[in-house]
Amino acid sequence: MSRRNLDASSLPSIIQGGMGIGVSSWRLARAVAQRGEIGVVSGTSIDSVVVRELQDGDPYDRRRVLETYPDDDIVEHLLDRFYKPEGRAEHEPYDLLPIHQFTPRVKSQRILAAATYTEVRMAKQGHDGLVGLNLLAKLKRYSLPCLYGAMLADVDFAFIGAGIPLEEAKQIPKLAAGEPASLRLDVDTSQVDEPDGPYTYDFDPADLLDDPPTLDAPAFFPIISSDALARIMDAKLPDEHVDGWVVEGPVAGGHNAPPRNKQYAEDDTPIYDEKDVADLDRIHGLGKPFYLAGGYGSPEGLQFANDVGATGIQVGSLFSLTDESGYPEDTTRRLIRGIHAGEVSVDTDGRVSPTGFPFKVLTLSGTLADDEKYQRRARICDLGYLREPYVDEKGRLLGRCPSEPVDDYVRKGGDAEKTEDRGCLCNALMANIGLPQYRDGAPELPLFTGGDALMNLPLGSITKPHYDAADVLDYLYGDTPALAGCCA
Repeated sequence: MSRRNLDASSLPSIIQGGMGIGVSSWRLARAVAQRGEIGVVSGTSIDSVVVRELQDGDPYDRRRVLETYPDDDIVEHLLDRFYKPEGRAEHEPYDLLPIHQFTPRVKSQRILAAATYTEVRMAKQGHDGLVGLNLLAKLKRYSLPCLYGAMLADVDFAFIGAGIPLEEAKQIPKLAAGEPASLRLDVDTSQVDEPDGPYTYDFDPADLLDDPPTLDAPAFFPIISSDALARIMDAKLPDEHVDGWVVEGPVAGGHNAPPRNKQYAEDDTPIYDEKDVADLDRIHGLGKPFYLAGGYGSPEGLQFANDVGATGIQVGSLFSLTDESGYPEDTTRRLIRGIHAGEVSVDTDGRVSPTGFPFKVLTLSGTLADDEKYQRRARICDLGYLREPYVDEKGRLLGRCPSEPVDDYVRKGGDAEKTEDRGCLCNALMANIGLPQYRDGAPELPLFTGGDALMNLPLGSITKPHYDAADVLDYLYGDTPALAGCCA
């Protein structure tokens, strides 16, 4: 569904949320879209996901989809460089892509676009349902190549959260027209007296394709946490730039908006209050379709959304534990059993994410949620997705991350205090989906995330620790009764 044929009156009632690295996989998005709802794939770190799968023997046959991608040279490079027909040896480390820079190499952009293309194209195969792409505004280095690759694969929706995607809204039509696009970067320039800014991340479709085609722009739904942000974006952007909203509350999984009152407990856990609840009447008054997210993943939540004039709900956490999610089967079974047995809880951690955004963590033993295991992990930043831009003393635009080695971060001009209790989400989230890097023969440990709604998980049980996307949809529509209590 492009902007050209968006019919707000016929939009589906349920969006399957975009989750983590690879959790909202093409398999999950396809299963949801086949049922007539909006399936969503995650663009976060998709280039690393693809090259690791290729090194594992290409278990989902992405090569077949890559063969349809219009940039033959980059496809050949990916296959020659990373594809291993027999897979890696046991405990063999993955070969890594170079870290994507704020002034990127064109080859890096080409890989990002090709990888995103495969994820969207695989999600759209075998049906005529709707598929969206989820991105993080905080990760501006990746948005434009990912959006372009997704648009080449005929993506229907773009969802962008974890920030204020004003600039992204303006660039989507440019990408669709095959024109150069750019995003302004929020850069620390404290190390130079006269910075050369403003600084931008630039992307030109002509660097990927000799004759960029005119594409359909996807319908754009920013993920917001307040009516004030919706009203600001509505006032600053032409109507055709934003097609609707996803209004997310603080109980949602993954990254949350910081509390508007700026209040935190002693352990840096955010303290939310009524100021963090969006005024739905004001959002409804903007006259665009909107969905409710964060704690609405139930028949009652769907009914409430209908009652307040919303189009429907976005649901993430319930889908994260389905058979089709990017988690390995043994992971979903362990999480489902642990939740129903009362052995897993959800904590909102105000420090662990390098982004500075509060992050919801599942307290599962044997993961980085275990403080002892977190403290034993040696700091390393070899993926770099959450790096923040800064200008060094020589005027170079570079990146640093509060989760990298402390001495490195300080040497780059960072404040040592910002490194305290920061975790490496990049490596942990890759481990979550069964693609951990190996170091000295040992795998990186995972760090699982989920919304508060998981604490009353209505599906699965200790004795039957699995369910699929169809079960979630049947439950949301009231066709499957919830369990009597959370521990059946």
